[in-house]
Amino acid sequence: MATPLITCFPCDPLHTNAYLVAATREAWAVDPGSGSASKLMEEAKKRELRITRIINTHGHWDHIVDNAALHDATGAPIFIHSADEQMIRNPQSIMHLDFKIPPSFAESHLKDGQELTLGKHTFTVLHTPGHTPGGVCLFSEKHHILLSGDTLFADTYGRTDLPGGSSTDMVKSLTRLAALPKDTILYPGHGPQSTIGKERWLQWVAKEKALP
Repeated sequence: MATPLITCFPCDPLHTNAYLVAATREAWAVDPGSGSASKLMEEAKKRELRITRIINTHGHWDHIVDNAALHDATGAPIFIHSADEQMIRNPQSIMHLDFKIPPSFAESHLKDGQELTLGKHTFTVLHTPGHTPGGVCLFSEKHHILLSGDTLFADTYGRTDLPGGSSTDMVKSLTRLAALPKDTILYPGHGPQSTIGKERWLQWVAKEKALP
């Protein structure tokens, strides 16, 4: 079975990574940041793909700016963890912004252990709070792929000092990710790709139960 095709579109102003995850003729739009809706749709059209899900790994504004535009254009349902849904319903509720973000609404809530099917591929939802209460990662056990949102980046982890953040929860989440296969490819919410094995500091977190 071919590996899912993952295309990254970095979005200004915070260099947020929006992803088109594709298999067969189906695709997911993950974390559609500012200006990404047109790029995601253009890529899908070029590859003759239908966008069937819009998935938010968490509710921070830079990951959900184009939710409404993409939903209106494709009709694809929006998925987010229930603990972060208020952030997409009222994007201005968490932090003051100098611009308006259209509200969006989840058709379904992501749950820990839930399996999502993309073509013949399966991704498991891992609830990984710490950056936000409803942060999630998407893990393909067969292909060792992890879409990690803002839980885990190359060389570091998501901030825990923003509203709803928790250092205690982040330690638990990173410890969980440290147990994944070392060759798991990391597709983070910001910055370059990595692997679980390259992030050796994760093993220290798992052992010491503390953040570096």
